[in-house]
Amino acid sequence: MLKKLLKPLARSPLVVGVQEYMTARNERRFENMSPAEVFGEIYRRKMWGSADNSDYCSGQGSHYRSIIDPYIQSVREFLSGFPTAPNAVDLGCGDFNVGSQLRDCCGQFVATDVVHDLIERNARVFVRLNVSFRCVDIISDDLPAGDVAFLRQVAQHLSNAQIAKIIPKLSQYRWIVVSEHLPSAEDFIANCDKPVGSGVRVSNGSGVILTEPPFNLGALQVRPLCSVPLNEMSGIVQTIAYRMTP
Repeated sequence: MLKKLLKPLARSPLVVGVQEYMTARNERRFENMSPAEVFGEIYRRKMWGSADNSDYCSGQGSHYRSIIDPYIQSVREFLSGFPTAPNAVDLGCGDFNVGSQLRDCCGQFVATDVVHDLIERNARVFVRLNVSFRCVDIISDDLPAGDVAFLRQVAQHLSNAQIAKIIPKLSQYRWIVVSEHLPSAEDFIANCDKPVGSGVRVSNGSGVILTEPPFNLGALQVRPLCSVPLNEMSGIVQTIAYRMTP
């Protein structure tokens, strides 16, 4: 009963305003850090929460069944349409709770993250899945080869300048599967800039759409896979597959 009474307050304008202020203050401290330092600090401070007593948690978007189940189902269906299991690359794999549930649909599987200790942890925890875990900064490093790349709720945490450095490297894949947290309103302004950090653009009424300016991703085909509604003030998590090569 108490939870039901408090739930409306959790998204009140005052609470939302305080959360936005705290997020902005947190992200200002990241201004002079490298991506590895930024996301290492986010995990150390558990800014995305905790799960199952793990040292690392990639947040609600990687653990809430209401969010990840539709994603896993739709992506598994998408992967099943390939004549043979595609080689996959997970760009920003996080704690790999989601990627681990797609492993059996793929051939070779490379999972990357910029946080070295997280990659070492994943290699221990998921050793039986035959995944190649690699420490990669997807902004500045070359990306591993593969047929399909997953970019799941990663760009939303980056600045526009950082995203722009990733875009040209995505053309090497046949398909990229991109998930982003977006506002519910259809008339939101896409790709408003933000500093790198734990927060996303939704709090500013924006979200990342890679095919819109200033990114203008040159996809040959756009295939929506799923759209998961959150609560009315938190928007949706949308997943789209983009075909990059014939």
